[in-house]
Amino acid sequence: MNPLLSPDGPPVTHLGIGEGRIFEGPARVHVLLGSCVAVTFHLPGQGLGATFHALLPSRAEYARKEAHDTPFRFVDTAIETLLAALIRARVPLGSLEIKVFGGANSLVQGEFGIGQKNVRAAFSTLALHGLRVIASNVGGTRGRKLVFLPATGEVFMKTLSETPVRGMGPSGLS
Repeated sequence: MNPLLSPDGPPVTHLGIGEGRIFEGPARVHVLLGSCVAVTFHLPGQGLGATFHALLPSRAEYARKEAHDTPFRFVDTAIETLLAALIRARVPLGSLEIKVFGGANSLVQGEFGIGQKNVRAAFSTLALHGLRVIASNVGGTRGRKLVFLPATGEVFMKTLSETPVRGMGPSGLS
């Protein structure tokens, strides 16, 4: 077992929907994902990492001017917000190790599911900045639980069991 995951390891932060931040030094970041997406950023050798937990793909398409509409609620603005903060911290973006997780389509399958739209938003926004994803685990019909260690860039992932929604057929439609 990784000593960073032991009960005496670094402090735990649980990221809820619409939350994101930069971490300096040891931390354990827990994120529970269904159709939501998390992107992890790690600067090797510096003990620095960042991540978010986004619900919707695009602020322009889905924003409703609600009080809880933080930039981290949307995949595109979550990436933009963290990249801007990393640039202000003088992090060379080309040196970042980037990983993408989530985007399950448990209720609506295929290209119309919100999970797939979230995944596409993540990859396209990162590509706009010329950033390369080194690992990903996306799509499918099962949620994921992540433990991200920003100091090392390690991500431990557990695929959650599939739980059917009562009253729904196999396609997710009644």
